[in-house]
Amino acid sequence: MIDYDPHERYGLRMTALALSFPTLRGADGVSPWDPDRFEAWLRSGAPGHGAKCAGRFVLSVWNSYHEWKCGGFDLHEALGCWDERHRRAFVAWIAKPWWP
Repeated sequence: MIDYDPHERYGLRMTALALSFPTLRGADGVSPWDPDRFEAWLRSGAPGHGAKCAGRFVLSVWNSYHEWKCGGFDLHEALGCWDERHRRAFVAWIAKPWWP
């Protein structure tokens, strides 16, 4: 078994969380996890509304205290635009949350 350092282990968890949202699977900064590149992708105009909401959620898990330039996560906004696959990804994390 490989013993990852804590930062790398959290990065792997963040990658897995982001990949659980269908619209984030091709996002820059997801694999390997790089929150700055990921936020830049969210601000690039490439992602749609559902992806932006998913990305904001993922960034809020990474660091909920940081003021992300892409905006903060809004649960009501996200639930209003996410499809069933996105809601399932969110609910899976909520059912068993973890934080870096």
